[in-house]
This record gives sequence, structure tokens and C-alpha cells, in this order.
Amino acid sequence: MEQSFDDFTKAGFARLLKHFEGNTDEVVKLTRAFALATKAHKGHVIDNKEPHVNHSLRTALILSEELQMRDVDIASAALLHDALEGVQEQEVREECGDRVAEMVRAVAEPRPTRQQQGDERDKILGEYFAKLAKSPKEARCVKLADRLDTARSMKNHAYRDSALRFKEEAQRHAVPLAQATDERLAFKLSVALYEIK
Repeated sequence: MEQSFDDFTKAGFARLLKHFEGNTDEVVKLTRAFALATKAHKGHVIDNKEPHVNHSLRTALILSEELQMRDVDIASAALLHDALEGVQEQEVREECGDRVAEMVRAVAEPRPTRQQQGDERDKILGEYFAKLAKSPKEARCVKLADRLDTARSMKNHAYRDSALRFKEEAQRHAVPLAQATDERLAFKLSVALYEIK
């Protein structure tokens, strides 16, 4: 299936690059991360309409624009935060370096199966967030920016049950991590979750 980009994909990547345009090496690294993210999410769409890579871009933009985190490795890790579903960690390491690969591995989330619901699902997420809490701050910020973008998109989600389950899980696991990591992220995440009705 051919990779599809929409207007946001093109404009969003241009916005992200603008923060790093003074350093050619950083632009090259970010471009490699974006290429790898598009490879990992090739053909994947969110809610049957939007290229999945847009979520990765918004995650990176939350960090670089809203939080003013202008570290190319953090932006690259944000682009690749869920890429291990489609590419190998070694490929991330070869294209973007050890620091990016370590952050991507730290934020790689276990995917509970459909059979793992209720308490079992909550236990898996609890263990994941407990492990993430011991990770470096920049990795935690990547995961929290991911959750923030997802929360914002859930505001008008067609499947209310999914949105409410996400909200409950985020309040139980992501908000405490955000409060311990970055007060700006904690506030933004709390507002976005409040708006999910």
C-alpha cells in the first residue's frame, strides 16, 4: 500500500524541522526518524481517515512547540515512540543512534490482547507505568506527550466506551506520572482528559 500523507503531515513535518533548521546534522537526523516512522506506520490510519504518522508528528510538536523541548533526540524519539510495532529496535539504533533507541524502547507499550480486560489489563498497564517512572525524564515526557495527543483526539471520539476507558486508564496511570515528571504536561493532560465526556 502506498504511503499517504495529508496536508497536516507535510505542514507538521515542516513545522518540526523549523525548530532545528540551524543545524544540518539535526535536520538530517530528524528526517531519518520521520522516514523510519513513515515506514513503521505505512498504510496505517487512525479512525479510518488520518495517516498514523500524524499522531507521531503531533507528539513531537507537543514537545518542541508547547514545551519548548528543542532536543533533536527527544523529537526523534517522539516521532518513533510507537515505531517498534513496525520496525526493529536495531534499525532505530542504526538510523537515529543509541539515545533515541533507548527512549523508544523505554516508551514501547505492551499491547494487552482483547482477552486481557479489566483487572488483568489494568495490571499490565500499572506495571508498564511503574517501569516507565524509573526511566529518564525525557522518555517519560515522550510517553506523556503521546498520551496528551491521544486524549485530545478522544474528545470527539466516535466510540464513547473506548474514550471513557482511555480516560479512566490515563487518570489512573498517566496523570500521576505526569505530576511527578512535568507540571505543564500534567496540567495539559488533565485538561484534555476533563474534556472527554
